[in-house]
Amino acid sequence: MCCVKNFHGGRIDDGQPIQRGSMIDRFYARNLVGFETIDIDFEPGLVAITGPSGAGKSVFMGAILSIFGLSRMQADVAEAVLEKSPLLDLQSFDDGESEIVIRALKKEKVRYLLNSLTISKKRLKEIASAVVRHISQRSNDELSADLLLELLDAMAASEDSAYAKRLESFHALYDEYIAKARKLDEMRADEKRVKELIEFAEFEISKIDELAPVPGEDEKLMELKRKLSKRERISEAIARASTIFESEDAVLEALGLIEGDTALFNEAMSMLHHDFELAEEMLDGLEEVDVKSVLDRIEALASLKRRYGSIEEALEYRAKKIEELRYYRNIDHELGSLETDTEKLLVALEKEARNISETRTLAAKKVERFANGYLQQLRMPPLRFDISLKPLDRSGMDRVDIDMQGSSIQTLSGGEFNRIRLALLLCKSELAGGEGVLLIDEIDANVSGDESIAIARLLKMLSKNYQIIAISHQPHLSAAADQHLLVTKEKERSVARSLSRQERIDEISRMIAGEKGMEEAADFANKIIKEFSA
Repeated sequence: MCCVKNFHGGRIDDGQPIQRGSMIDRFYARNLVGFETIDIDFEPGLVAITGPSGAGKSVFMGAILSIFGLSRMQADVAEAVLEKSPLLDLQSFDDGESEIVIRALKKEKVRYLLNSLTISKKRLKEIASAVVRHISQRSNDELSADLLLELLDAMAASEDSAYAKRLESFHALYDEYIAKARKLDEMRADEKRVKELIEFAEFEISKIDELAPVPGEDEKLMELKRKLSKRERISEAIARASTIFESEDAVLEALGLIEGDTALFNEAMSMLHHDFELAEEMLDGLEEVDVKSVLDRIEALASLKRRYGSIEEALEYRAKKIEELRYYRNIDHELGSLETDTEKLLVALEKEARNISETRTLAAKKVERFANGYLQQLRMPPLRFDISLKPLDRSGMDRVDIDMQGSSIQTLSGGEFNRIRLALLLCKSELAGGEGVLLIDEIDANVSGDESIAIARLLKMLSKNYQIIAISHQPHLSAAADQHLLVTKEKERSVARSLSRQERIDEISRMIAGEKGMEEAADFANKIIKEFSA
């Protein structure tokens, strides 16, 4: 990233190349309006798209925009291959490769895929917005207060390495203030209906306490219910089986005569006596059980589980309500403490916001000189940043507007607007760095020859950081391009292709003098290509 101190009158003179970030490597589309197929390998830097009116340049640009969710999908199939960038928040879509692949398939509806995984258009647009931006004929978002604040903050950070940490601390303080302020609003609302909330919490607790459920109690009751249902059958079966004990002496006598194992028989009969005794004790215990009470308890617990999910969840809910009761009964004390904390945070925020505002005001003068160096090349009058106060928010208390010698942005022509936008994009690129792709629609429209030359030169400079893909009707931007794409009509179908050097000379000659004057314009076309290549 170039340093501001190396900037003089709109030129960076340290001579160091700037590394470009993420870019489009390849774009493919099939069955696009007017086109059979488009298959283009894009190069880094400045890419110009030219061609006769009605050839399909805007359709081509629209297809590129659509693959990033920035316009309506018109092709049946489209695909873009991009270099991966740290700015892309891919999360689960990251497959570990050095490139990312975006596909769009249109049948009854459009389906988007990122690295072969389905993704919504909204999410795709959010991810792509980190590296892909569309600059149309006029978009006030490009000159928004947020962008202007970014420029001032970037300038301040370039002058003071601690400024970025100050901003980070301010944002953290603001987030803490907002969290406490929201909590304060909730507590104030709670305070107004605290009596009602206490009564409701007490009622909920009492309903659970009235039942006094115990974890695992329901399972034990169901087991008891099963035993009760089998009580009579168990009693009858034991009575019938007990006749075995009448033959016990006879069996022992017989075993003795035949010298059999009487010990084994005695052990088996002892176990049988023991089991039957336990069963009879259990039956005696069941006689004392109130069956109706068991069934009523089972039903009560079932009702509790229907409401809360389980006994454990009901007890968790009770604990939560007890905690709420404690909060409601102490709300006056907590409310006062929170009000004090919130007021202290607000005072600290306002103080730091004023300090930041002073730093930005100083930075604004430097950014003005920075931007005006570019505007001078673009044959534009100097701008001035107008900083005014606004209600405190996360960005501070500064509202930033642009004043063009008494004119506001809203009154500028399309060409003037585009030139200011270009100057500020260059400022942002040089001050804050940046990477990605800029998709530009005819930024050199409605300008004079000198202005067109200046725009081409500055776009060439901006392409040190960005890959710029721009539709143009002007020869200078096309001559400045690192890659020149031509869109033409061939047999009623639109075709897009990359031009060789001689083909570039022919196309730029057509743009200068039309089809009939191409021979006379060829020397001039060759000359300006060489000038921009130097």
